[in-house]
Amino acid sequence: MNTRRISKLQPKKMLGAVCCLLMCCMAKPTFAIDWPVGRGNSAGTGATEESLPESLELLWEVEVGGLGFDAGPIIADGKVFAADADGRVLAIDLATGKEAWRLELETGFMASPAYRNGVLYVGDLNGTLFALIADTGAEKWKFAGEMEVDGSPNFYEETVLFTSRGGSLYAVAMDSGELKWEYETGDQLQCGATLVGKRTFLGGCDGFLHVVDVESGKAVGKPLPINGPTGSTPSATGDTIFVPTYAGEVFAFKQPENSVSWKFKDEKLSSEFKNSVAISNGLIVATSRNRQLFAIDATSGDVIWQQILRKRADASPVIAGDQVVVAAADGRVLRFDLKTGEEEWMFEVKGSFLGSPAVADGRLVVASDRGTIYCFGKK
Repeated sequence: MNTRRISKLQPKKMLGAVCCLLMCCMAKPTFAIDWPVGRGNSAGTGATEESLPESLELLWEVEVGGLGFDAGPIIADGKVFAADADGRVLAIDLATGKEAWRLELETGFMASPAYRNGVLYVGDLNGTLFALIADTGAEKWKFAGEMEVDGSPNFYEETVLFTSRGGSLYAVAMDSGELKWEYETGDQLQCGATLVGKRTFLGGCDGFLHVVDVESGKAVGKPLPINGPTGSTPSATGDTIFVPTYAGEVFAFKQPENSVSWKFKDEKLSSEFKNSVAISNGLIVATSRNRQLFAIDATSGDVIWQQILRKRADASPVIAGDQVVVAAADGRVLRFDLKTGEEEWMFEVKGSFLGSPAVADGRLVVASDRGTIYCFGKK
């Protein structure tokens, strides 16, 4: 219904038409078509409201070869962006699988890129953050940090946030690459920065969760103990932050008090976590090193369901609508029902998966350690 037609309606009819339009919009929400950072969004949920098609088929695959991908791809502006251990950054058309451009650098990448406003940001093994024009791959600027970047960058207003194994969180101006501030933890950071409002959360190898004000770069209170190191990017929903650890625990921290709501520990399910959890619809989905996939109630920390995988999953799980997607170390990509844990679909390839899948626009994209990018969807 266009504006001209509405303007000719009588007031009561006009009000009814507007209400109808609003109800239609509410009944059919528009879902995001991008997966612009490593864990899908700034809160690190690893989830999207958009479900994948019931029947998934291989739409295309791109063979890159070399040392393969240690991190998952992202999807933005109709393209798949990925960076591999050989120093290659690629842009691939999501619809066709055709390569748009390729940049080859004398370095390597262990972390997923991130996209914002036509620019791609990716950190390398030397601690350098590259800002690349997403349409062409041309370098806009680069910032030299310290040591390897293991986490996907994140964004706060006009600032890029990224971490390094040097133990620092850097806040860099998006337009110029100028350093705004640096927060030092004193130990390695192998995770990305999770953002909630004006606070960012960092799980450190020092056995603490660091809470930092993103405008000042200063700590918000003392670091919170988590009983062991973690390399997992924290996940946030509502007022709760979830942090898995190498000790096989998951902590739920209440905000803004920074108090522990509950702590999950079950040695049969989780000997250790080396990846992040996914959150959606009140459930936390986790994969542990002892081949377990399971869902936990986000409010209580109780186990809702569990599945045994054929081999462990190093890649963090993701949630697409009412579906859970896992890329496992045995080369299988699996989909499960979020509510029941029942397996719904599986596709097996040669090699293994180290990086998380990305889901957008009805497509599932995942990159293997043998250097192949796969795209699944409905033909």
